[in-house]
Amino acid sequence: MLKFIGRMLRLSGEYKGRIKLSFVLSFLESALSNMPVFAALYVFLQLFAGTLSTFHVWVCGGMLLGSMILRCILRRIFVKLESGSGYEICARERLTVGDRLRRFPMGYFTEGNLGNVTSVAAGDLLFVEEHGMGALDKVVNGYCGIAIGCLFLLLIDWRVAMISIATVVIALLLLERVEKVAAEQSAIRQRQSARLTDTVLEYVKGISVIKSLHMAGDKAGRIKDTIEETRDHAINYEKQCIPPVSKYQHCFSLGIGLVVFAAVWFATHGTMEFPIMLTLLIYVFYLYKPMQALSTLSAQIRVMEAGLDRYEALGNVAIIDETGRDIPLDRFDIEFRDVSFSYQDSETLRNVSFTVPQQSMTALVGASGSGKSTIANLIVRFWDVQKGSVRVGGVDVKEMTCESLLQNISMVFQKVYLFQDTIAGNIRFGRPGATDNEIVEAAKKACCHDFITALPDGYDTLVGSGGSTLSGGEKQRISIARAILKDAPIILLDEATASVDPDNERHIQQAISELVRDKTLVVIAHRLSTIRSANQILVVDSGQIVQRGTHDQLLCQGGQYANLWQRRQSARSWKITA
Repeated sequence: MLKFIGRMLRLSGEYKGRIKLSFVLSFLESALSNMPVFAALYVFLQLFAGTLSTFHVWVCGGMLLGSMILRCILRRIFVKLESGSGYEICARERLTVGDRLRRFPMGYFTEGNLGNVTSVAAGDLLFVEEHGMGALDKVVNGYCGIAIGCLFLLLIDWRVAMISIATVVIALLLLERVEKVAAEQSAIRQRQSARLTDTVLEYVKGISVIKSLHMAGDKAGRIKDTIEETRDHAINYEKQCIPPVSKYQHCFSLGIGLVVFAAVWFATHGTMEFPIMLTLLIYVFYLYKPMQALSTLSAQIRVMEAGLDRYEALGNVAIIDETGRDIPLDRFDIEFRDVSFSYQDSETLRNVSFTVPQQSMTALVGASGSGKSTIANLIVRFWDVQKGSVRVGGVDVKEMTCESLLQNISMVFQKVYLFQDTIAGNIRFGRPGATDNEIVEAAKKACCHDFITALPDGYDTLVGSGGSTLSGGEKQRISIARAILKDAPIILLDEATASVDPDNERHIQQAISELVRDKTLVVIAHRLSTIRSANQILVVDSGQIVQRGTHDQLLCQGGQYANLWQRRQSARSWKITA
């Protein structure tokens, strides 16, 4: 429990002073909670002495009223300091998670960590935010309350105090066992929670494929199995925690019984005054309550600690630009120098070298899986090369922060993702400080202004998650408007017209022409007819550049490019016959 207090203080950072002040206020509030006992003792002493009067009643009433008002004030300040700090801390940590996630290597997200990340951001920090400061309050109150209680008993009768202290010591030993079991089970619970999140995300993301292949029952069965495993883990969690928690609670029951027996024994044998005995008989039934609450709180704290372990593990993932610097660029050419790269054990690129001059167009062509998209991913540093270097503006991208690199690059890919926001908000994502007029101007250049204004709410129309409420061509044009608004000097384009209808293709080609004007352009080409004017074409095969040159030069050379061109030309005459 004390470790949890230390951990929360470390997490609090700049709010540590406020948390410590709240501990002091909690201690004072806990001390004042004993005022009714002092008042009762005062009344009993006066009653048995035969001197009880109206004055004494007013004194007791004043003590109780004053302590209650003071406790309310202290509690108000305490809650404001502690709970308010809790929300501020978790808000700060969520922003920290968001900042770190965008600087993680993309490989982290493809290694089964999506459920883990989702659980941390949406579950663990939320649980700490909602319960962390409340738990901290109860822990501090529990220890402060029992310390003040034992001190109070020492002042009344040292013999009864020794019984209570012995009870507390034994209870603390039993609490260690409760914490150990809860820690083991909470770690299992967190892993299962991440697995459940992963399974549900996979099912939801692939629901169209699952339904089209008539596999809904099979995949739903997998979710059902995972849910049942989660249920079984939850039941086992309770089963494992019940025995040590019961022993802990029974320890206090035994302590109460011993104090009652001792007080009555001492009073009947003349070694304790009856007012003291009566006070003890009242006090003992809520003396241990703050500590009793720690048993049920222990499981909650262990869940929080398991969540914090997972959160801290996320913080220990090496970010891709840890040693990077913000480097301003004065030119925007791209160079690969003897680059080799592997996804785990599979070599994807081998000894790749080429240069993309500033304000020129370079096209990458080749079969699927040849390494075209990997080249684009290395330019924007989604991954780092294992050998060689990628240089932008003459600077090795490993020397730059991701932010200083990516502010110079816009990407428009076939698979467009739009956020669950307004259309204006999605376009503004290219430049957060853009005005409404600048957004409209970018939309006009991207040939999407007309269809946006035809929508019921125009630019304020809400887009479904992923852009589900728009067609593929409409999403593509909005993504181009976003890139136009950003106005980066380097454009990476995974040919945006490869899977749209002819009418949308015409609009998108117009938008792309506006986007790439006076830019350094790298195109991953699917339709060779769109790259005939490229300054250079790189033919990629099995992770190597096997041909390079202009369209006319490559046709004259023969080889893979000429074969691809011939097949494309032949494909134009294909017809489906009955």
